[in-house]
Parts: sequence; structure tokens; C-alpha cells
Amino acid sequence: MRETDRFVRFHFPELSIRGALVHLDDSYRALCQGRHYPPAVSRMLGEMASITALMAGQLKHPGRLTFQMRDPGPISLLVMDCTDQLGLRGTAQWRPEHMEALSNPSTACLNSAGSGEESRLMMTLDAHQFSTPWQSFVPLVGKSLADAFAHYLVQSEQQPTELMLTANGEQAAGLFLQKMPGADEADADGWNRICHLFATLKPEELLGLDPADLLTRLFPEELISLAPGQAVHHAGERDWDKVRNMLRGLGQTEVEAILKEHGAVVIHDDLSNLEYRFNADEIAALFSAPTPSATTSSGPTLH
Repeated sequence: MRETDRFVRFHFPELSIRGALVHLDDSYRALCQGRHYPPAVSRMLGEMASITALMAGQLKHPGRLTFQMRDPGPISLLVMDCTDQLGLRGTAQWRPEHMEALSNPSTACLNSAGSGEESRLMMTLDAHQFSTPWQSFVPLVGKSLADAFAHYLVQSEQQPTELMLTANGEQAAGLFLQKMPGADEADADGWNRICHLFATLKPEELLGLDPADLLTRLFPEELISLAPGQAVHHAGERDWDKVRNMLRGLGQTEVEAILKEHGAVVIHDDLSNLEYRFNADEIAALFSAPTPSATTSSGPTLH
């Protein structure tokens, strides 16, 4: 039986080819819970979660990897955030005028606007060895996230790469392969052979099979070394102190004006998909207590 919410690395020791595989179930559903995403949006969010987990699981140093995709078409924004411990957070925004197209889960939403404006990706790596987060801005080339990220990885790492991403609203998965230096010396036909077999993989197989079963069925004649898996989870832990500090940063006058207008202060953390609610007594206590050093965040939405 397939393990859920798992990241697994593997390699072909006789071919100098490496790979990684991720399955998302509970964590993917938590990303979508209560959001009422159209089917094409939830699919794209699952694919973005899969590639982010695939890349975060291969970070060389502890840190946090964030992808932010902006597109002029039906899905205007995808944001996915993952730590080296594989805690995922993410959100999506779409344009309501495209609701009919987005109701079809197979609708191509990348570089589909026809305006000449490309989809763009901002990658942020906040690693402990950097004094400030490292950022990169690149165009996304292609009509699917798999094509776009495969192109990006080939350009950035200068190594041939194959990538499949899939999601169906309940499950998401990704499979990554990369040819390493020395592969042609190890087996001149090895990479071509692996790519040919990779092309036969069906999305339902990637979603439904245990990593060991999938890889042995897909590459039956090849020696494969499978590393121990790592659990993936939805990083939905509440951080009340951060939210209280944010409210203090807004100031008592503004927060009490929101309270008077709405009867409560409600904050939705879009990335973590969590809601924080404060009543009048809690707001009074917040501003009567000693003020700690505040840390503000632009992530939560206040209303």
C-alpha cells in the first residue's frame, strides 16, 4: 500500500542518474480546505506543492524555499512555501471572469493569456548560511508547470532533467529525474533509456503506487537505490504571538475601529489557511498588556 505524504530520494547507481518522488494527500487537502478553488486552480496548486516539496527536500542546507508565480491569465498568483523539514504552506488567486474555463481541471492556465506577457516566477531561498534571503526572478517557459520547471532546472543546473507533476483535487504527486555528470561514461544509452521509460508513466500510476512499486514497474531492468522517505506535512501551526504582535504594530486606534465596524477582528493567514478571531475583551487585553518587541508580517489578511 502506498505511503501518504512522503518525499523519497533515489538514484540509479550504475547510470549516474538521480531522482526524487513526492506524494501528497492530507497536506494537499489541507492546502485546499475551505478555499472553494475551481478544479483547475486546485490542480495547479497541487502541482506547485509537489515541485516545491521536491526541490525543498533536496536543499543542501537548512532553510525555507518559496515560489511565487504570477501570470496574466486565469490563475493570477500561486504561492508555495516549504521548509527543509517539508512543511508546506500555500495559496492561489484566480480571476473570476475565467470561472467557466477554470471549472475544467485540465484547462491549461500557464502562459495562456495571449497578451505576449509571460508567466514569471520568483524563487526565494531563506537559508541559514545567507545573511539575507536569496532571490531569483525567471520567466516560466511552457504551458504546464512540469514543462516550465523542467526548463528552469535545465537552465539553472545545466543538467538534463525530466519532471512529471499531477494532481486531482484529492492527491498530488511529482517525479523528478536528472542526468548527472559522468552518466554517458557510465552507460552511453542510459539516459535515453530512462527517458523513454519515463515517457510511458501515467498520472494515475504516479498518484496511486508506492514509490518502490512505481520505480520497479517503471524501470524493471535497472538497479535502483531508494533512500529512506521523509514525511511531508501541512505547516498549519498557529502562531498567536506573531498575530498579536502584528495587531500591536497596527496600533490601538486602527484595531478598535475595525472591531467597532465588524464586531470582531478576524485575520486570515492565507499561506497557512488559518483564521484568527479576536473579540472586544481580547482586544482590550491585548493593548493593556505590556508590549513586547513587535514582529510584523505582510502575510495575514485583516478584516
